[in-house]
Amino acid sequence: MRNREEPEKILRRQLTSFANFTTRSLGESNIDSLMMDACLRARAGMNVTHAKLLEYLPDRDRLLLRAGVGWKEGYVGQYEVAPNIDTPIGYAFALSEPVPISDYNSEKVHCHPTILKEHGCVASLNVPLRTDRGNFGVLEVDNTSTCTFSADDINFLTGLGNTVARAVELRRAMNAMEAAFKEKELLIREMNHRIKNNLSLIAAMLSLQARRSTESEVREQLGNAATRVNNFALVHDRLQLFTSSVAKVDAASHFEELCGMLRSLLPGGVVLTPKCSGWILGDCVESLTLIANELVTNAAKYAFAGRDKGEIVLGYRQDGAGWRLWVYDNGHGMSPEPESRSAKSFGKQLVATLVSRVNAEIAYASDRGTKVDVSCGVLNKV
Repeated sequence: MRNREEPEKILRRQLTSFANFTTRSLGESNIDSLMMDACLRARAGMNVTHAKLLEYLPDRDRLLLRAGVGWKEGYVGQYEVAPNIDTPIGYAFALSEPVPISDYNSEKVHCHPTILKEHGCVASLNVPLRTDRGNFGVLEVDNTSTCTFSADDINFLTGLGNTVARAVELRRAMNAMEAAFKEKELLIREMNHRIKNNLSLIAAMLSLQARRSTESEVREQLGNAATRVNNFALVHDRLQLFTSSVAKVDAASHFEELCGMLRSLLPGGVVLTPKCSGWILGDCVESLTLIANELVTNAAKYAFAGRDKGEIVLGYRQDGAGWRLWVYDNGHGMSPEPESRSAKSFGKQLVATLVSRVNAEIAYASDRGTKVDVSCGVLNKV
């Protein structure tokens, strides 16, 4: 058996086993599989007949056999033992010291555990498993014939045991974080669903009030407000994909998705085309999305009155250290309304507020249509 092997051969096998386990422990997500693998490598590395990993359960003050190899059916997952110091397991756990026993028949300090008698094991090595949180449990190897355990054996089993204990605690912490994250995502989805429903309810109430109003100007304003709320509800889902923690967003895919949503609001003959490239900084996504939404819906509403066809282009590109967003339509162009009335337009006030939030500038131009240019940190204006 193992005592007849050359020490160099044993050490080489143990180092290989430990290295392979360490590599696997970094990527293994199944805790039971990880514990079982540790037991298999402990038995192979020590060249013994049995191995088991016991985890301490503080609520019951017991050590539970969580994983093992060589044991009869019904032991793994069910066998428990109190951490009494008259047993090798309890002594190793309570005093954080390895307990090597080469032959229980001549052992004077520790009793011969019943589980070992039932499996014909007469030798064992128990090592404590410790993590930053304290004693995790015990890793034990057992053999059906007498054997002597060296300092290298103790170091190998201790290193293997501490590695699996830390890997298990890390995986449990990660599982807890993932569960909390999923729960948070579920709550956020539920909250966003309710927000969207509330926006739709507000829009419906505004539309109802508009129909009941006897004054045409009030009716128009309420109708515009209802349309705007509906638009916000439409892009709300898109905005929820991003948070302030997102560093940057691909502009082409983001605005393509937005245009896909907005196309449902356009008159039948009006085409909406995105021409976007580069990246949008995470803290600008919300404002630029709302700006684009407002400019496109305004163009759809006013640019093509009395016409069957038209085109709206939504553009975005990075420009050096800055960026530029523009919306162009080939409609009638801006009406020559008085500046005072234009300045009071709610839509323009909303866009101006959003533009100021991202420290940008806005320019309007009318030449065979209307072009609105929003830029930040660029030298040349379009």
